[in-house]
Amino acid sequence: MRAFLRRVWARTRDIWRRARNERASPREIGFAVGIGVFAGCTPALGFHGPAALALATLLRLNRLWAWLGSRVANVVTLPFIVYAEVQVSHHLRTGAWMTLDREHVLEQWRSLLLDWMIGLLPVGGGLGLALGLLAFLVSTLRSRPRREADLDAPPPEQS
Repeated sequence: MRAFLRRVWARTRDIWRRARNERASPREIGFAVGIGVFAGCTPALGFHGPAALALATLLRLNRLWAWLGSRVANVVTLPFIVYAEVQVSHHLRTGAWMTLDREHVLEQWRSLLLDWMIGLLPVGGGLGLALGLLAFLVSTLRSRPRREADLDAPPPEQS
């Protein structure tokens, strides 16, 4: 049993290392997080993670960072994201802000769903851009000490 657990642990560490290092330049991490955040803002409730993985695979981005970016839509933040998407879309379509109340939501579900889908582009795109840029900046700062250490290291001996 111990040998089995060691193999499983070694395999898990190997998968984690590969996922972390897959296309992991700061630019690629920023794009992956941005795509993941955009996927997390879609109306595809329950499928944000798979949608982010599919987009990252299709665009050849880091799937781990895309999946982590899709976690922007969670139980706490999703209502605010949906509200912003509906309001922005409705304002773009009609020129007025929408008044939402509990009694009329079920009657207006078709227009609300349409507004949610249209609002994905400005709100999801804006969030994806902002958080992707933040991920790019953080990963650039985190990789800087490693690059400086590599520059300070003596050149390898040639024989």
